[in-house]
Amino acid sequence: MNPLRRFVVVVVVMALLVPAVALAQQAAPKAEQKAPEAQAEKKAEPKVEQKAEAKTEQKAEAKPEHKTVKTEHKAEKKQDPANKGRVPVVVDYEGEDALGQRLAFELREAFRASTGFRLAGAGDKGLRLRLRAVPEFKDRPGLGSIYAVSWLFSEGGNVLSYFLDSGLGVIDEGSLKREAQSLTARTDELSGRFAYLLSE
Repeated sequence: MNPLRRFVVVVVVMALLVPAVALAQQAAPKAEQKAPEAQAEKKAEPKVEQKAEAKTEQKAEAKPEHKTVKTEHKAEKKQDPANKGRVPVVVDYEGEDALGQRLAFELREAFRASTGFRLAGAGDKGLRLRLRAVPEFKDRPGLGSIYAVSWLFSEGGNVLSYFLDSGLGVIDEGSLKREAQSLTARTDELSGRFAYLLSE
């Protein structure tokens, strides 16, 4: 073979082998790095499994306590005979009218004294009375007031309430107790009509 051709062949072979050797040298450290990482992952997996097992054990231990608290709370509700059969009622009043505020107070007192109703919290299931009042004469605010009342049924919490009925009236200093008794009687009528909503 011609020496010139032999030289060209050697140069071409070297040009092809040098990149391949360089690539092999680069791949070897990467494989060595991956091996410890894989071993570290294998070591970490049992820890994750141990943590998961510990969490499930903690949850399993915590659940019975939660259930016992709930059952105790239900038992307390069932054991309260004073509230049995009494309709929960909330009286909401908004406004600055003095006669309207006193009407709301008289209404709450009437429900407290009643054997058929009990005053409930804002988040409880039951009837809700929304009361608003404004002076009949702006120049003489203490003379008389006009009020509007709406009866709603609330499931409790932030659930939208159901409209049941509404009414209007006029009150003065001498008619507050009478009007509160009238509104209590109207509430009793509505609680009978919509008793299916109030059943537990």
